[in-house]
Amino acid sequence: MAAGFRILRTDDQPSPRIKVKENGNYEWRTLEKFETKAARDRRFKELLLENKTIQD
Repeated sequence: MAAGFRILRTDDQPSPRIKVKENGNYEWRTLEKFETKAARDRRFKELLLENKTIQD
């Protein structure tokens, strides 16, 4: 993370969402919330195409 990477993770509770750790913040926080898991998964794939974005 010190090199500028951000780490993403999907979560289903309490609702479908994407969580992130980035920029020296070592706690997980919600990046985006979604109505469905399918919508979350599509957005997750898009985010993983960015440089310096990795999956947990």
